[in-house]
This record gives sequence, structure tokens and C-alpha cells, in this order.
Amino acid sequence: MTVELIGILTLVLGIIGLFRPTSFIVRVFLASTLLGSAAAFVLEAIGGTNISPAHLLLGFLAYRLLNNANISHAAATAVASGSAGFWLLLAVGYSLLSAYFLPVIFAGQTYTFAVRNLEGHSQPLALAMSNLTQSIYLVGDLVCFILLYGYAGSLARRRILGEAALWCAALNLVFAALDLATYFTNTTELMSVIRNANYTLLNDTEVAGIKRIVGSFTEASSFGSTTLGYFAFTSRLWLLGIRPRLSLMLMLLSLLALVFSTSTTAYVGLAVFLLFSYLQVLIDALHGPLSRPKAIFLGVLPAAVVSLIVVTALNDDAWASMKSLLDTLVFNKMSTDSGIERSSWNRQALQNFYDTFGFGVGNGSVRASSFPVGLLASLGIPGAVLFGMFFIRVFFNRARNQNHDRLDDAYVAAAKSACVAWLITATTSGALIDLGLSYYAFAALASARSVKPFPAKASEAAALLIS
Repeated sequence: MTVELIGILTLVLGIIGLFRPTSFIVRVFLASTLLGSAAAFVLEAIGGTNISPAHLLLGFLAYRLLNNANISHAAATAVASGSAGFWLLLAVGYSLLSAYFLPVIFAGQTYTFAVRNLEGHSQPLALAMSNLTQSIYLVGDLVCFILLYGYAGSLARRRILGEAALWCAALNLVFAALDLATYFTNTTELMSVIRNANYTLLNDTEVAGIKRIVGSFTEASSFGSTTLGYFAFTSRLWLLGIRPRLSLMLMLLSLLALVFSTSTTAYVGLAVFLLFSYLQVLIDALHGPLSRPKAIFLGVLPAAVVSLIVVTALNDDAWASMKSLLDTLVFNKMSTDSGIERSSWNRQALQNFYDTFGFGVGNGSVRASSFPVGLLASLGIPGAVLFGMFFIRVFFNRARNQNHDRLDDAYVAAAKSACVAWLITATTSGALIDLGLSYYAFAALASARSVKPFPAKASEAAALLIS
């Protein structure tokens, strides 16, 4: 096992978090999910598997939160029958069984593009190390959801989660700025502390003369996907009139970062999400008067799109540059080597689904280029149904708290928007069925509800209030 510098720093923060209020470890954990290209530890014994700072901190988060009686009591309700956590538990449980049994049952009966595909071509289905590692990641997602669902069991703690998400949106932009600054000053080595994972790093590429922003991630696509989620979170807060100046500033800066990321995933995801948001506000307009931000959004978005097209069309150089960029990243994407490869992944993944009679080849057995396709190929119809029920419960079935709170409702709505945005990007280009710790952290906030405090003696209650 190799211990990295960022791993030592993570351990220090985790230990400090054991003696600080629970809000400290929660904020540090959420911030660590941005370190997509960092490895705290590298485990050579299991194929050079990276242990990310976020997964390392997940252990400290679990210890700290479960030692709080109120939070552990609320966390226990996360998997109550019919809840989002209940369906997620079943989905993860089925994925664990599938990871071992399905590659054995259907061994050699179909070809897959493996998760760790070093040869670049499909191989006969067989049990692999990725079945173990991908299962561990899904277990981590489940633990993250349960813990933060429990933490979000009170109004005050949901506000802390909402504020922490805003700070993460800002921190993501700081990493983007550092990425650009170190690139143009030839000091990219300074970012090596958080770019040490043994993944393929594409942090110094350009498209049409524009530096592709990767921030703290491995490539522009990952950065664009994450940034779209925070754009969705901040834009929803702005539309709801929550901290309008801060949310508007973070929203516009995130939008700018998305544009300059030159990521196809970001562009397609942004277009779909803006359309989704526009329709959402239009529906609100049919039910009554709109707030000022929503009215501005309804008027400005179509005007901005039309103005951009007209102004660009009137300038030959700008039109040529824009057309070249869109041809490269969007319209001709599927004819590029990357597009052809990703299309072949999806075709083979669908073939895996058919070859296994709808049962799938097991979690960690296949790489696709779309979350729904990968889900069907990996877990088949049973897994797709279980995950589908989880998404339905997250998006549509959160019981409103008896004490209506505008800020609380806004944070929950913003968390749902972030989850929608990340689901869009995963559908566009998600290679695996692991949506990441960030997704499940926001899903916990989106579906959380207030839970009555755990009965305690007066002295214990005072201690709980302090934590």
C-alpha cells in the first residue's frame, strides 16, 4: 500500500473531525468529493486500486455521526420500508449478488468491454477484480446516503448541508481557476498533490485553441458533469430567491466554467437541463404569479439564446469558430475515435443484456457510455426496477415537514435539481452504474425528512445539542 501526501492530510482532517462538531466532518467530506483525480492510498495488492480522500473520510464520517444518538436514530429510518433508502438498499444488495454470481453463471456466453479494458477490445465474460471494486463503491454510496439522511434529520442540519453545498460550488470554481492559472504559467506540477491517482489524466489538452478545464478531476467531461450539478443547485436557489446575490454569482461563474470546459457532456447536459428548468418555471407560471428571478429567467433565456446566435452569425470569424467547435464537440462527436469507441461500448452492453436474457452480466463486468444502458447490461431488469424506484422516491415522494420553512424547502428543491443534472450527464456519458458519493449525498438531502429526537436524559440532551 502506498500512502500519498493527500492521504496524510486527509487522515489529519479526519482525526480532527472526531473531536469537532459534526458539521465540521460533514463539510470536509462534501468538499473531498471534488477531488476526483486524487488518491489517498493506492492498494497494489488489489490491482493498484485507488482509495480516494472522500472514501477515506467516509469512515471518519460514519464513526462521528453514528456516535450521535439523534443522528444514528434518524439514520436507522433511512431504510424504512418503501423509502428511497429501502429501494437503494435492495438495489445495492442485488448488485452485490450479481457481481459474483452472474459472471459465473454466464461465463464465456457473451463478450464485454471490461471496466479495466487494457486491450481495447471486447473479451469473454469472466469474474474480475472490477466486480469487487465496483461493489465496494456501491456499498460506499449506500453508506453515504444513510449517514447523510440521518444527519439531515433536523431542520438545522439540513441548513448546514445546504450551506456546505454552496461552499462546494465555490470550491469547485477555485479548482477550475487554479487549473487555468497553473496551465498558462507552466506550473501544473503544483496540482500534482491532488492529481496523483493512477488514472489516465487529460489535464493539459486543448480544443480549437481553448484549454479544456478539468479542475480537480481527471478530464473535462468529469469536471463538466460535476459543475453542471452545482450550476443546477445554485440556479434553483436563485430562482427561489434564496441568497440571490451569492447564488446568482455562483450560477453565472459555473455557467462560464461549463462553456470553457469544452466538454460534450457539459454542453449536452446544460442544454437538456436548461430546457427542463424552463419547462418547470413555465408550469409554475400556470399556477400563479412568478417571483422576479423566475420572470427574468423566462424572458432572458430565449432572448439570450437568440441574441447569441444572431451576433455570432453576423461575424464570419466568430461563426466559423463556433461552427468548428460545435462540429468537433457535438455534431461530429460520434464520428471521432472517442465517439466510435463509446458507441461500440453501448452496442455491446445492450448485446450483453440480450445474451443474459435480461438478467445482466453483474456489477463491475461491463463498461458502457450511458448510465441506463450500463444499468441494464450490468443488473438487468431487476436492478433497473430497483434503481428506478429509488429515483422515484427521491424526486417525487418527500413528505413535506409540518413546520413549513422556505429555506429548508429551497435547499431540498435545489438538491433535487442537482440530482437531475447529474442523472442527465450520466445518461449522456456515464461509463459505470456508480453515480458517485456526491450524487448520493445530495439525494439524501433531497429525500430527508425531520425525525423526532431520540429520547435522552437531560445531561445527554445538552451534549447532543453541542454536537
